[in-house]
Amino acid sequence: MTEKIIFTPTEEDLRAAYGLHLKQMGGKRLGYLLLFGLAIGLAMAAYDGFENLPAALGLIVGMTIWAGIVALAMTILIPIWWVPRLSKKIYKQQKDLRLETTSWWDDDKLYSGNEQGHANLTFADMVKWRADDKTVLLYRSDHMFNFLPARIFKDEAHRNGLIRRLQDAGVPGEEQS
Repeated sequence: MTEKIIFTPTEEDLRAAYGLHLKQMGGKRLGYLLLFGLAIGLAMAAYDGFENLPAALGLIVGMTIWAGIVALAMTILIPIWWVPRLSKKIYKQQKDLRLETTSWWDDDKLYSGNEQGHANLTFADMVKWRADDKTVLLYRSDHMFNFLPARIFKDEAHRNGLIRRLQDAGVPGEEQS
């Protein structure tokens, strides 16, 4: 068992957690939007009957490029504009995020608690983890996660100890730079 870590999450901690979480969707979002643009272009060309092949190809390419521009704009705007607003709103709404929290772990579980309750999260039940220099995300499903701010670990070895426990439990994960 590790020593107990006592901390109070901040709005900045939550912003870092949501920023890292939404980064994983960036490539998927870009791919889906490009496919959507391609599908719209194909549908419009098919509706026209593909009678003029150069015009049909221009329509398909144009719609794909337009979808790429929208995807690029979203990729830029989400971390700059949407994540700060989302995390501010959630931090304001979810009162337990402002409570002093105690966390520790052993070989099998992460234990976490505050005055509103306690959670014992079995590493083997987690679906994945993600980490960067600001936070560690522990996913209980694709979109539900617990986070531990990097600032609470006494050093890099302490943080890596948690990640090693996750890896030993077979939880897939990735380190972001």
